[in-house]
Amino acid sequence: MPTEEGPVSLGQLLALGVLPGHEVLGGADGLNRPLRYVLPGASPRQVGKAEAGTVVVFEADRLDARDPLAEVVIRMGSRAGIAGIILRRPADPVPQSTRDLANKLHVPVVLLDDVDAGAVVAALDAHVRRPEVAGARLLTELVQRLRGAPRRSEDLLRVLGAVLRCPISLVDSEGRTVAGDATASTALAGHPQRELLHRRRPALNEAAIGEGQLLLLQPLGLIPDAPANLWLAARLASTSPLLDASRRALEIASWAFTAYLANDTLAAERANRERALLLTDVLEHADAPPRHTVERATAAGWRLFGWHTAVHLTTDGTPATDAGLRLRECLSRHDLDADLIERPDGWAFWLTTDTDPGPAHGIQLGRTLRRALLQEGRHGLSVSAGIGRPHQGTAGLRQSLRDAHQAVLLARARGADGTVEHIEAMNITRLLATWYGSAALSEVARPASDPSHRRRPHRPTAANPRLLPRPRVLDDDHRHRPRRAPQHHPEAP
Repeated sequence: MPTEEGPVSLGQLLALGVLPGHEVLGGADGLNRPLRYVLPGASPRQVGKAEAGTVVVFEADRLDARDPLAEVVIRMGSRAGIAGIILRRPADPVPQSTRDLANKLHVPVVLLDDVDAGAVVAALDAHVRRPEVAGARLLTELVQRLRGAPRRSEDLLRVLGAVLRCPISLVDSEGRTVAGDATASTALAGHPQRELLHRRRPALNEAAIGEGQLLLLQPLGLIPDAPANLWLAARLASTSPLLDASRRALEIASWAFTAYLANDTLAAERANRERALLLTDVLEHADAPPRHTVERATAAGWRLFGWHTAVHLTTDGTPATDAGLRLRECLSRHDLDADLIERPDGWAFWLTTDTDPGPAHGIQLGRTLRRALLQEGRHGLSVSAGIGRPHQGTAGLRQSLRDAHQAVLLARARGADGTVEHIEAMNITRLLATWYGSAALSEVARPASDPSHRRRPHRPTAANPRLLPRPRVLDDDHRHRPRRAPQHHPEAP
């Protein structure tokens, strides 16, 4: 039975009774050949120029089955790969040589009592065009589902895979799977056509990856002449009747994907810039925020009033372009809903509570941050964090952000992945932060952090960092709060 998805054959249509009273003169072995076109026959020369898979219908005044020219048509049809010839049944027997030639060349010759080329073409064409209709439906469904504007690349891949009913993945120019179903791209490992991914002018490519399997590769890029960094990979059966429609679907998906990438990048940059400007405005008017600042903060979903505990994050060296996104996803996996705001040397966010959260909150937050940052450090992103003390209101938010920034400076000085520092009022960490940032108070910070420094022969310097006092670090092994610095009263000179 022919299906809407698969190509039909002349043999299937004859079995369905589409051409009642037919007789197969010869070439029955070719009846299962895929039928793609049906044309009325005008001349024998037309058969030689026909596309493969074509059935040519001749009326009686165009070609007679007893005419020796019929054998010429059979030979030309064999070379063209046609799917069959339909002729009117003559009153006299057809020569045996014509029958034998059709059998030898596997060109089906079908005889009918009466041949109306227009009626026969219409009867067959309704079934032949079913794969084209199925392909059109596939493309229509894809466009409709993409119109929903998926928010992530995984959503786009999921839509494309559901429509094409095949594995879909996103690969980079080295053939590595970036997202999606890895089975669609694993065949690229060691494949000779992997070099297609490095072409200067990338275009849709196909690679045979096994018996009956084909890998379609569609480049993604905004600049047509530049090599593509990303490719859509679809794994299909090489005999799929929807192969051509799948090629068109990948092209449509590539347009949607590049538009998504461009819009997402621009939207993210605009949102980051607006949040950074808004935070600057809030901090500049922290003592009495004007109405428009409060309104913008409300629209952004920020809580300005309450007890704020700020966190400052920074990376070692030049941060990766996707560092902010990776950090946000990493913190989210550890139940930290962080709205990261870009700062000159990293990112900041804060947590707000209705009442003073107390010291235990900062310690627990530090442990959670450390676990999250250590996990991300194993993926190549070295991040340090500083936690400020809780403060109330917008002025308190400004102070907590200052505390967090001082703490992250100490965390970076440790030089270890995932270091988290928590500054509390008048403790050793705050004195150390002051020591790093103010030479005038270094004499106060040094004896408070290391009472034995007077017995040392040399003063700690940046050239001799081993003499620097070691700050306390929040980690899972640190089970107690840092002790407050002892009170020292230097003698008057």
